[in-house]
Amino acid sequence: MKKSVVALGVIVALGAVGVGGAWFTGEKAQTEYLRQIELANKQAQALGLSDSFKVVYQNKQFERGFFTSQVEDEVVISLPKEGKVFTIPLSTKLYHGPFPLNQLEKFNFVPTMFSAQGVIGKNETTQPLFDLLKSDKPIQYQASTSYSLATKGKVELAAGEVTDPNSPQNKIAWSNINIGFDVDKDRAGKYDMTLDEVTADLGPNSVDGEDSQDTTAVKSVKTKMKGMKLDASFNPTKWAYIYTGKGSYTTESFEMTSTDYAGKTTSLIEKGLKATSDISLNGDFVNLKSESAVDSFVLDGKELGKLTNNSELNHIEANAVNALIEAVFTVFKSVKDDNKNVNDEMVSEILSSWVENHGMAIFNNQPQIKLNPVSISDDQGKVSLDLNVALAKDPKFDLMAGSLYKQFTDFAVNIHVDKATAEKLMTQLDPEADKALIKAQIEEQAKQAAAQNIVVNNDKNVTLNLVLEKGELKLNGQVIPEEQVQGVLFMLMMGMAAQGQ
Repeated sequence: MKKSVVALGVIVALGAVGVGGAWFTGEKAQTEYLRQIELANKQAQALGLSDSFKVVYQNKQFERGFFTSQVEDEVVISLPKEGKVFTIPLSTKLYHGPFPLNQLEKFNFVPTMFSAQGVIGKNETTQPLFDLLKSDKPIQYQASTSYSLATKGKVELAAGEVTDPNSPQNKIAWSNINIGFDVDKDRAGKYDMTLDEVTADLGPNSVDGEDSQDTTAVKSVKTKMKGMKLDASFNPTKWAYIYTGKGSYTTESFEMTSTDYAGKTTSLIEKGLKATSDISLNGDFVNLKSESAVDSFVLDGKELGKLTNNSELNHIEANAVNALIEAVFTVFKSVKDDNKNVNDEMVSEILSSWVENHGMAIFNNQPQIKLNPVSISDDQGKVSLDLNVALAKDPKFDLMAGSLYKQFTDFAVNIHVDKATAEKLMTQLDPEADKALIKAQIEEQAKQAAAQNIVVNNDKNVTLNLVLEKGELKLNGQVIPEEQVQGVLFMLMMGMAAQGQ
């Protein structure tokens, strides 16, 4: 009997704690919910959007109960110059913690301040979206906020199709778009996006029209992309516009077919695109690294091979980068469609100001660019370029004044061409060309370049190696006197000047 009484007492106590906790968390959830709205508005303002475009998020109603609350919000988009206002209603059901009912249904027992599920509402602004997507829930979202103020959730956009009413041949269609996010209170986090398929059909533009006299002009373009996935992480820095993080992007396939006014069709197919990016900081400098590869690249039914593009930009002065991004936002704010001349002047002034105050900071702090490699390859070999160039501290840029080699801390260029691959590429790109003639041309050009000691010509490949080592520039292992390089530069500049006259 005593045990039963104790058990009953525990149950009652837990129930009381649960109800009281739900009510307390409901009050706390309301406070935090409204705080996040305020924070979102402050962040929108910090972006420095144009005076001709304003976005405000506002809460219209918060009906709090014990376990749930019904919340009505709206996003107001204003175009003051045009005197237009668009209102997007949002209807949200807020489940109170510490154990929100919608999470308990999924056997999720992680303590949570609140969990939200909502949809976009219907009014005269959003009605076209409902009509377009032919769905009673064109946009759905859900999110949960922990007691550490981390927010995790997802947004789903229903599949749909858009057709230009003035040009029915122009249309875009897509499958469901899913976006996930996980952000902590300090704005660090990650997001992901999936899109199974998107297609686009584009007809003649308004300039060319159906009666274009240029037969080489593109008349129509059809594209299809399948299996897109995007993942990225981000972390704020002391610079307002610079975030560090890593990202990855993949697509199963991309197809594009274009037709000109003469009826000629060009097709392109990419399969197995994989790309990654990495933005990091080293002190007060930004490093950017990207790698991408396409498993198969087909042009007009001809397999060209695998494409690789790996590049790096290192030791880029962060203050200058942040100022450049800020300048771009300032340009955006300055746009005034009713006075193009004023706009051009303002844009020129803003960008000139950046160049004057920050531009040289990038070049004076040892920036580095690397390509390692950019290549196309097949089962017979590859055609590739490797590059590593890094400027010295405070370079003089007066290449004719001597000490040219002292302007760099790293300088290396490597070119590798497998003759069989080059021959195949040129044949694929020009199927009407004579294969024997192409082969003969490759061999003749390789021999001429080798005779001038520009390249090393072997039976199967042609290579070029240009590297700065211990203050000496070596071409294929042979030292090039600085005076010779300066002479070549002088001739190039004279040639460019002659071309400009």
